[in-house]
Amino acid sequence: MMTPGWWAMALSEAVNDQTPLAVAFGGEELVLFRNAAGQAFALEDRCPHRRVPLALGRVVESGLQCGYHGWTFDGASGGCTQIPNLHAGERVPARYAARAFAVREANGFVHAWLGDGAPQGELPSSDYQPSGREFTGSTIVNMSHDQYLAAMLDGPECLLDFTHVRLTDFFLGDLRSEQGRAVLERGAVWSTQFLPSQFVVDYPLIVRTAVALQGGIIRVDLLSEDELPLITLMISSGANRRGTTSLCWRGYVHEQVPAKAPLRWRIARLRKRAPFSVNGLIDGTAIAALLEASSRELKTLRQPHLIPVSAVV
Repeated sequence: MMTPGWWAMALSEAVNDQTPLAVAFGGEELVLFRNAAGQAFALEDRCPHRRVPLALGRVVESGLQCGYHGWTFDGASGGCTQIPNLHAGERVPARYAARAFAVREANGFVHAWLGDGAPQGELPSSDYQPSGREFTGSTIVNMSHDQYLAAMLDGPECLLDFTHVRLTDFFLGDLRSEQGRAVLERGAVWSTQFLPSQFVVDYPLIVRTAVALQGGIIRVDLLSEDELPLITLMISSGANRRGTTSLCWRGYVHEQVPAKAPLRWRIARLRKRAPFSVNGLIDGTAIAALLEASSRELKTLRQPHLIPVSAVV
């Protein structure tokens, strides 16, 4: 279910002033583009004339031009600025405007405000502060958005991998609400190690998963046993068409190198190989086998809290 707010729609480098980018997030279909000065804009991906996707058009100096009949729309307001068959002195009616969305950009993500109300609050990627080389990507997975968020807590090993690391199903505490996110930690081990006994809680690695209670941002951190950050991954997710989910992500390796890190992990780091991967193809059998545990609490936390009528009368 879409909640009003800022949604990270795309990676900054995916939006340019040459080719419009079609995205579907939170039940909304948008087209993103930039002007020559580099400013990003977002319009509903539908021309008000014949309902043709604007993403099939082209970026021009005055905005975005529909590829069907050449109507041109201003990126900031959505207003139609030009219709080819009108005379120079004819004014374009205001009702021909395309729906425009507020846009803000930060930390390598282009955000759009979805839902009612005036844009407000922090951007969902505000706490992602990369240092060093980043690894990025985007895909669409054959899984509903709610199911994806639930699986990120119940079994993130089905959705992503950390290089030379194995995630366990041992939770290091209960699910907690923290700064607008549902946060859960689990133990992990280096792939060269044997899995510890289930009665041992001293795992050499910790995987912390934080799922936004509003919107679709997901943060995953790989930590040492002393909770020093090793890898930070920020995933933006949103409902796409036909029960699928849009994903785009950024992540990086921190400077800390744990003393017990295996040689292969150190070599991969020196060679600047990607320290993680986000699965584009998800094993449905593995998802079906997950126990519904922490995601039950997530559903409760994400439900809107209604105020009784008696309280406001």
